[in-house]
Amino acid sequence: MTLSVSISQFRQHIADYIAKANEGYTVIIKDEKKGQEIVQLVGKKKFNPEIFGKALENAVGVFTPENHPEWKTKQDVIKWVDQGRKAADRTF
Repeated sequence: MTLSVSISQFRQHIADYIAKANEGYTVIIKDEKKGQEIVQLVGKKKFNPEIFGKALENAVGVFTPENHPEWKTKQDVIKWVDQGRKAADRTF
């Protein structure tokens, strides 16, 4: 979730907004006079092994040989990556 606050609001409640950032919120501090975004305060991301494990379980079976025949073997994957890299190389 994102919270947008003015500089003066942030100054008055700095501890509250830092706590919100620690909870996972993004706090955007704006200069309302200039109409500019000054800072984004984002808490440090924490690794949660349970959520990661669930994400892995949900992803099982997404990449199958039927869905991606170009990735059947390790050599096929290497060839596919090399082709993509060569296609991305450009000369100006």
